[in-house]
Amino acid sequence: MSELDIQSEFSQLVVRNRGRLTAIARSYARGDADDLLQEILLQIWRSMGSFEKRASLDTWCYRVALNTAISWQRSVGRRKLRLPPGDDDVEQIPGTDDGHDGPELLRRFLQTLSDTDRALILMYLEDMSGSEMAEIVGIREGALRVRIHRIKRRLAEWKVGDA
Repeated sequence: MSELDIQSEFSQLVVRNRGRLTAIARSYARGDADDLLQEILLQIWRSMGSFEKRASLDTWCYRVALNTAISWQRSVGRRKLRLPPGDDDVEQIPGTDDGHDGPELLRRFLQTLSDTDRALILMYLEDMSGSEMAEIVGIREGALRVRIHRIKRRLAEWKVGDA
C-alpha cells in the first residue's frame, strides 16, 4: 500500500469514526480530551501499516483508540472515567424519583467499574453489536453477554448512597 493510499484510508477512517474517537477521548481524559484525541489519531496513523485485516478497519480503529485511552489514563494516574458532556445517550437517562441526576449517577457508577467493564458499557451505549464488542475487548461473545448482564445487575442493585 502506497503512502498516498494510507493517507486516503486514514482520512476516511477518521471521518467515519470521528464521533466514537471523540467520545472515547472525552470519556477517558475529560479536560485533556483534545490531547488524548491527538494521541489516539497519532497511534492510529502509526499503526496503519501494521493493520492485518483480521477485523474490519473500523473495529481495529476502535480497539486502538480504546487501548490508547486506557494507557493514557493509567500513565497520568487518572482512575476516573467521565462521560462526555452532552453525550446523547447519557443525557437521555432520566433522573431518579428522589431528585438525583441520572447522568451524574451513571458517571459515578462507571467510576466503580474496571477499565474493561467501562469500555464495554461505552460500546453498549453506542449500540455496537456483541460480536464487535467481543472482538475489540478480546473475549468470547458468551463471556461478553455474562459481563454485560452482571454490570446491568450491579447497576440495578447500586444505591444512591453508594455514589
